[in-house]
Amino acid sequence: MSAVPPAERLPFRVKVGHGIGSAAYGVKDNGFSTLLLLFYNQVMGLDPGLVGLVLLVALFLDAIVDPFVGHFVDKTYTHWGKRHPWMYAAIVPMAFCWTLLWFPPSSLGTGLYVYLLVIAFLMRASVSCYEVPALTVVPALSADYDERTSITRWRFLSAWGGGLLMLILAFAVFLVPEPGYPVGQLNINGYHKYGLAGAAIILAVTLTSTLTTHKRLARLPAEKPRKLPLRATLSHIGETLSNRAYLIILGSTLLTYTNTGVAFSSAAYMLTFLWEMPQTGFLAYSATLFVGVVAAFLLVGFVQSRIEKHVGAAVFGSISLLFAIMPYGLRLFGLFPENGSATLIPVLFLVITLANAFSVASMMLGQSMAADVVEAAQERSGQRTEGLFFAGLFFVQKFATGAGIFLTGLILSLAQFPKNATPGQVALPVLDMLMVLQIAVLVCLGGTSIYLIAQFPIRRADHEARVRRLAQQTQFSGN
Repeated sequence: MSAVPPAERLPFRVKVGHGIGSAAYGVKDNGFSTLLLLFYNQVMGLDPGLVGLVLLVALFLDAIVDPFVGHFVDKTYTHWGKRHPWMYAAIVPMAFCWTLLWFPPSSLGTGLYVYLLVIAFLMRASVSCYEVPALTVVPALSADYDERTSITRWRFLSAWGGGLLMLILAFAVFLVPEPGYPVGQLNINGYHKYGLAGAAIILAVTLTSTLTTHKRLARLPAEKPRKLPLRATLSHIGETLSNRAYLIILGSTLLTYTNTGVAFSSAAYMLTFLWEMPQTGFLAYSATLFVGVVAAFLLVGFVQSRIEKHVGAAVFGSISLLFAIMPYGLRLFGLFPENGSATLIPVLFLVITLANAFSVASMMLGQSMAADVVEAAQERSGQRTEGLFFAGLFFVQKFATGAGIFLTGLILSLAQFPKNATPGQVALPVLDMLMVLQIAVLVCLGGTSIYLIAQFPIRRADHEARVRRLAQQTQFSGN
């Protein structure tokens, strides 16, 4: 029987130090969701629907990698434990692939689709090799029901903070008008600088995070993992990933993150062409998102010991969905402030802040719930398979990013959005169709996600009793 970690409170520096590594995923995810489609479509001249399809294919290829990364993390047996060798090895490849993504050769023509496919796949695969073992650190640090939520809060704050820092730098420093590029969002030189800055941040935060947890967890596991033939390995993966509570988390996460992917991959289009924001509006948008994340961090900290996780996740998700569709619905009925009016930016950004705050709060609780599934599965199988669980969860998050970009590309194509569009000159019927399709997608995905998360079966009392039973059987080794 594999051991469980103690149900203890962690030092502040450990939670913050571990959490800061998530900023790398934030840089990657925000770039993929917010700017990648715009860059390859409007700057490099590729078709938006095909770009979305290419990124989705890269993600399907990555699907082969994730479960095996998780499985082999669980089976790794070294003096640095089972997580840290993977994390150290992935740091440089992540930064290198990120740089290549924003420096595509301009001479490839249609071959640029192949370039994007290969680099996007390599970027996703290298992120898997870091983030899957990093995610398994959460249940390994503490078995406490509320402390896991606290750890997750810091991970989310760092992930969003890293992504939004890059977004602010993009619009304030990199994607600015210069000779030959009157529209900052279409400045190719700015995207090059954006890629280099992101690579530097990825290197710094992942190394800091890995070193922070090295002393606590990087040691030889007390129990040597069993070696299984390929058929038995595949059977073990299937059995591990079939847990009902885990499948609920996977389904809800897929839908929630796809919704978020749609919202963010369409944000540059909406701000530029629907709301006709000036450059300062993009900076305000980035700051608004971060205010929402901080609000979510504080909100979850206040409620985490007062409510069941699944209840909070469902309620917060419902409130977020309401605010997410509000600007589009009101604009369609002529009830939202007009473009250029003094009230547009404050009203729009207030609604965005609230939508993002409740969305992130729901996701924080959802990821904390995923950590609690580890012991539920362990009680059945006798093994801790955090690697497999979080590999599946991480794949779903990445799939959702790609699916969000794909759906946004599809929405743009269905709305017949023009290439090389100019703000203020896009036909009104095109913008109306864009909003109708956006509302339809957000409601379908968000509503189904809320229904699923409400079905999650693990409660606080269940988890605490289970941890006590498992703790009586064995002693945790740190791995």
